[in-house]
Amino acid sequence: MKIVVLMGGTSPEREVSLESGKNIASTLREAGHDVIPLDTVLPIDQLKEPVLITEEHIKNGDKNLIELLKTEEVKNADFIFNALHGGSGENGVVQAILDTFGYKYNGSDVEGCAIAMDKITTKRIFELLGIPTPRWLHYSRNNATEFNRICEEIAAKFAFPIVVKPARQGSTVGVSVVRGKQELTSAIKLAFKYDNEIVIEEFIEGRELTVGIVGNQALPVLEIVPKHGIYDYECKYKNGMSEYIVPADIDQEVASRIQKLSLTAFEALRCYGYGRFDLRLGRDGTPYFFELNSLPGMTSHSLVPKAANAAGLSFIKLLEKIIELGLMR
Repeated sequence: MKIVVLMGGTSPEREVSLESGKNIASTLREAGHDVIPLDTVLPIDQLKEPVLITEEHIKNGDKNLIELLKTEEVKNADFIFNALHGGSGENGVVQAILDTFGYKYNGSDVEGCAIAMDKITTKRIFELLGIPTPRWLHYSRNNATEFNRICEEIAAKFAFPIVVKPARQGSTVGVSVVRGKQELTSAIKLAFKYDNEIVIEEFIEGRELTVGIVGNQALPVLEIVPKHGIYDYECKYKNGMSEYIVPADIDQEVASRIQKLSLTAFEALRCYGYGRFDLRLGRDGTPYFFELNSLPGMTSHSLVPKAANAAGLSFIKLLEKIIELGLMR
């Protein structure tokens, strides 16, 4: 099969996307597929010789993707494997472009990606479904000009620590765990660097868990034990900074409940193909759901491949299953 792998892009998760894309491309190629890996900010000339990336490439990266999709090399492909993370690659924009061109691709469509990327919408759906999620508030840039007032409001409603995060971002980019009121203003300003809306969330003391979805199957629940105590960017992507336990050493009834809730939420969020829920198992035994990653990482550190392997699905079999689901849509 001729497969184009899209990677890189312009989001803050660009480097992770490049790692995912290269891992996907090399694995598919080893399995005998004809693979074209493309950094979406670069012209098609990248297939012939290395191209030095400039700020101009990044600035015009989304426009360049459209030009790439018009080329004969891409038009002749059987499938587009989108390995972009964050930004337009994961919020429905790239999916809309792929739909317009009539390409078959992996993962959720425009609607599912847009909903899953938006933590505010996701949390509202969790609440409607009765799926436990931490208490939360949200602010837009328009109503967040008086930082002192906002800090007082937050401090009155939550006990510290709390979590401050952009409403539409991944890989813990722009996320802060705030342990006192004096840290709030800088955390809010950081989150607003990445989005016009932010989420303030109760910090859940407990165990870091994740559960992947492939098709209509919930993969084994995986536990993450980060060196920092918080599963931050460094712990996610640096060797030796986290321990992964799969299946998680938790009560089987709790694991089954998490898997069932995940499948229910996945459908309600209008997602398709595959994804990964992040959650924490509170000290009271309640699984608190945070968000869904509609295009989870596929690096050597990534969690869905680890969970799939525990379920007897090798990395190449996982990729081919994801492609099969994309072709069926």
